[in-house]
Amino acid sequence: MNRTKYKFKNNIYPSNEIKTFIEIGKCIKIINCEKNYQVIGFNPKINICWVREWPLNFCGYETFELPINKITDSSSCEIKLNSFMNNAKI
Repeated sequence: MNRTKYKFKNNIYPSNEIKTFIEIGKCIKIINCEKNYQVIGFNPKINICWVREWPLNFCGYETFELPINKITDSSSCEIKLNSFMNNAKI
């Protein structure tokens, strides 16, 4: 599987360039946060995307709005089976 990853260090990319890397379904990192988030909506006209924590928490997850200038990293979302099975409640 070919993994695509883009880093936006120190906000050196203008918003217009960051927009080209954001796609629905892609995973992102947020400034000052170690968690992964998945893009579930994107409005390039107002530089906002809607995200949720990744991987999904089956007990519930929060969706929230995020300005694109808070994004530091964009990549394909991957599921690590061991992590997924450890978090699943059977």
